[in-house]
Formats: sequence, C-alpha cells, structure tokens
Amino acid sequence: MNFSSDQSSSSSSSISIYHNSYFSFEDVEYVLRPLFQSYYGREGLRSIIYSVNHTWCVYDRQISRYVGCALIETHDTDNVLYVKLLGVKKSSQGQGIGTQLLKTIKRWAQKQNYFALVLHTQINNDKAIRLYEKVGFVKQYYLKDFFQSSGLLSLFQFSEPGAYQMILYL
Repeated sequence: MNFSSDQSSSSSSSISIYHNSYFSFEDVEYVLRPLFQSYYGREGLRSIIYSVNHTWCVYDRQISRYVGCALIETHDTDNVLYVKLLGVKKSSQGQGIGTQLLKTIKRWAQKQNYFALVLHTQINNDKAIRLYEKVGFVKQYYLKDFFQSSGLLSLFQFSEPGAYQMILYL
C-alpha cells in the first residue's frame, strides 16, 4: 500500500506528516493496531485501513518510526470528510502530535473546499474530546448505542459507552 506523495513538515520539530504517501500497510497497522484491535479485531481493522480514501501518517525522524495515523473517508455528496480512526502511539502521546496531525488535515481539507470534518468518539474519552475541541471540533449530538458491541453475548458483557458526534466546520 504505497501512495502518491503529499508532505507537511514542521521545521521546529522532528515530525513529518504525510498524506497518501510513503508508508506501507504495515506502518499504518503498527500505529493503529495497539490502539484499536481490541475494538475491531485484526481483520476488522485491516478492512477499515483498506476502505478509506485518505490516510495520513506522522513520521518521527528521531526514532525513525511512524507514530500517528488518521484514516479518513470522503463523503462527496455532502462534501464532508469522516475521520474513521485517528491514533497516536501511546509512547508518543502528549507531545502535540495529534494536534499537529488534525491541524494539517484541517488546512488540507479547507484548500480542497470541504465543508466539514466529522468524527465519533466515546463520551468517556476525555483525552480525545479535549484534543478535538482544541482543534475546533464541537459536540454535535449524543448517540447512545453507537459503539454497541457486535460480538457474542456473554454473562459478563458490558455496554460500551455512547458516543458524541463531533464536527469541525471549515
């Protein structure tokens, strides 16, 4: 899975942000699997990775690894981009990488004349909500059963928390 190049780099940091470029499926999976495999399973995560129109990854030159990725789907009829998954390796969280990634995506989307970015996040994911609000997303509405498990029922099954749909108008 190699893509054409689009690169954004900050001269004051050791990271470069790439859009549909340079990275392999394994690079994307390296970042997202530890964060999302428990929710989607390995095959479900692979399906999501292959299903999106836009893949953005953050490369850290100091450690020579990808440390963040965003998977984005285009909804052309609404001129909206849907952020399916966004994640930063736990070891790289808290360094502004997610913020830089989202701001880069936002600038690109504005240049492409998209109307908005939309995403869903669990209502109890305070860290993610703070990140999204910092970049300009607002809570649009609450969805009670958005993350309802599709797995087998068990005696110990618990209900996943609901989700906020969040939107960033461009």
